[in-house]
Amino acid sequence: MEYLKQKALEKGEPESLLNNSEQTAETIDTSEPADDKNEETVEKNLTAIENEVDENEEEPVKGPKNGSFLDRLPNIKHERNQRLVRRASVLIGLFSIPALLLLYYISPLGKLGGVSVKGSEKISTEIIKKELNFTVGDNLWSQYFDRKDNVENLKKQELQIEDAEVHIDGFNHFEVQIKEYPEVAYLESNGKYSPVISNGKIIPIEVEKSDGELPILENFTGSKRILKVLEGYKKLSEEVKQGISQIKYAPTSENKELLEIFMNDGNKVLISINDLASKMKYYPQIAKEMSDKEIKGVVDMEAGIYSYPYTENSATEDSTQVSTGQTETPIGND
Repeated sequence: MEYLKQKALEKGEPESLLNNSEQTAETIDTSEPADDKNEETVEKNLTAIENEVDENEEEPVKGPKNGSFLDRLPNIKHERNQRLVRRASVLIGLFSIPALLLLYYISPLGKLGGVSVKGSEKISTEIIKKELNFTVGDNLWSQYFDRKDNVENLKKQELQIEDAEVHIDGFNHFEVQIKEYPEVAYLESNGKYSPVISNGKIIPIEVEKSDGELPILENFTGSKRILKVLEGYKKLSEEVKQGISQIKYAPTSENKELLEIFMNDGNKVLISINDLASKMKYYPQIAKEMSDKEIKGVVDMEAGIYSYPYTENSATEDSTQVSTGQTETPIGND
């Protein structure tokens, strides 16, 4: 009994079991050992104590903390099903993406459906579409990736186009945004006019003379000299700009940059290209003095600044020729 008690303590048995063991031991001790009936009773008590100890030893295994295998079985099945679903989702996704791309590639959405052009004023939409060389019905993305080459080809063919941007509009349409060089002058040649754009290039087309504010250039051949003239022209006041009718390049052996500027009031100005912005600002004052004297003539700004009237043959004479009866109007010390 002492052994059983010690074993129960080691296992952490409840006190009730120890008390029962002690009571059973007392009963055994007070009974008569010689009697067969007492021996049978002792054996039954010992068997009952051993069974009770065994039951108490199995209780921790069946406790709610760890749970039995049968109790955990539904959770294991649920986790396994979740893993299967995740794996199946990954596989379906991996196979679905190429399939969708293939369907898009062969569907009408993967082909160019149309091209629209915006921002074009001087060049027709049909010409721009033709030069861009986009083909409706062909693969959308291959043409989109080649758009820069197509734009460069368009700019080479159409000098007036400064830049063009191609964007995807909707699902399968291209929108082309055009930016053109503005026209800044007209070049006159044999009574015909060609537009001059802001980069100094001459557009090789014939147009009618505009009644607008753009100056008329004559006898120019290179874009570099045209740009220098336009640079000086931009710095002029609106009053002077409005008074200019035509700018003619008229070089001499002494001055390769000489200009003849014909004014709307009937006067003519001789001036170098480099002095256009700095000296033409004095023209309104000189023109007023000439008008007060009822004189129409030449305002020479090549060396200094002075004026003289036309002679009878001044229209055909060289611009540097001065008649004996000229009247000079000096302005400053320029």
